Amino acid sequence: MNMKLKELFADVPGNIADVEFPSHLATDSRDVIQGGAFVALEGERTDGHNYIPQAVANGAGLLIVRKGKKPEGVTVPVVELDDPERDLAETASKKLKAHNLRDIIGITGSVGKTTTRAALQKVLSPRFKVHAPERSFNTLIGCTSTIMAMPLETEILILEFGANKPGEIKELTRYFPPSIAILTAVAPVHLEGFGTVEGVLKEKMEITNSANLRKIIFNNDNEYLCEAFRYYVRSMGVGENKDSDFVISHDTSEYALPAMSFILACRLTQEVARFTVNIWGRHNAVPLSLASATAHELDISLQECADALSDFQALTGRGRVMILDGGKKFLVDDAYNANPASMSASLETFAKVKCSGKVAVLGEMRELGENSVKYHSELSPLLEGIDTVILVGKIWPEALKGDYIFVDDWKSALDALRKIDDWQGLLIKGSNSIGLANIVKEFER
Repeated sequence: MNMKLKELFADVPGNIADVEFPSHLATDSRDVIQGGAFVALEGERTDGHNYIPQAVANGAGLLIVRKGKKPEGVTVPVVELDDPERDLAETASKKLKAHNLRDIIGITGSVGKTTTRAALQKVLSPRFKVHAPERSFNTLIGCTSTIMAMPLETEILILEFGANKPGEIKELTRYFPPSIAILTAVAPVHLEGFGTVEGVLKEKMEITNSANLRKIIFNNDNEYLCEAFRYYVRSMGVGENKDSDFVISHDTSEYALPAMSFILACRLTQEVARFTVNIWGRHNAVPLSLASATAHELDISLQECADALSDFQALTGRGRVMILDGGKKFLVDDAYNANPASMSASLETFAKVKCSGKVAVLGEMRELGENSVKYHSELSPLLEGIDTVILVGKIWPEALKGDYIFVDDWKSALDALRKIDDWQGLLIKGSNSIGLANIVKEFER
């Protein structure tokens, strides 16, 4: 059961219906499910209030709108707020305070948030009643949506904290202060908003100002985080770095599809466990280990974590390996997003795979600011050894010269790919807005 509207919106004037808040909340009318809530937000390009009829037609059981924009003639309950996004966040914050959770775990970082979240949910669920976002809901309204849909019996809440510009992590931390903070990495991402990597670091570190914080778990292989937490007493480092509290070691130099194997050791307890997981690339050992170190903090053994993750499946677009043609070919679906760190890691893994024909379809990396061309050109050495490279976007021709196939969009990339028959391994990676996920869908048909 969820809290009732009268409890959640006790300070809101007007006739509030005496019904439970729905277990699903959407800000896009297309995502509304039967009985769910629809929040009408006003953006730069569109106004969600214009889509209320579609939301109702899709089965919305509650509408949350800006005061004065209540639609006429609707039969479902309506809550009017001065600022739907922030007023709802305030309501979600109050719900957290009343809920008395064991822990709120906040995950932030330039890469790996969603994989860390999914792995953490997997290792905690056998022991605790866990609630987490169903997708990458890492904005203010996304975290709010997750909390408003949280069942009353929840013991541990997992949230992702994302940011495109300064101040967003600070705001999320103020509304939803975590007791455990996980920092996955700091890398040149969203530089149009932050300017420099140091600006990214400053933003991510805002999570450590949580009023409820008792533990920080971070990627000790990341140079920025390693230095930032060098003297933090409440922090635990995870990584291949031998002075980490949880040390990752890889026992093979080659990648054996479709599983990745590594060993994780806790220096304090001397526990050691081997992890074998169906996910792409040794770089994903870090998010899986961050999740396991967090679970260990909650008295779950490393071996229990390894067992729980043995059937873990990579999420769509995040290192998912698809076996095709009866095992003769494989496709790596890494198409959800791309930045210099994740692109380098995926290409380094691809280089270690032994197969007779390698093809990479790479979309440009966006939101990198004035050094965008530089970051693209630095990938050149990692493209050596790939038989065919299809580069999608307008930045690549300026950044790279060579025997590559340059195209403007995913459709042209698919046309070029269809002319290649003798490949065994295919890597697809790029910023989500490039649309390379559409190529992946062609192979799922």
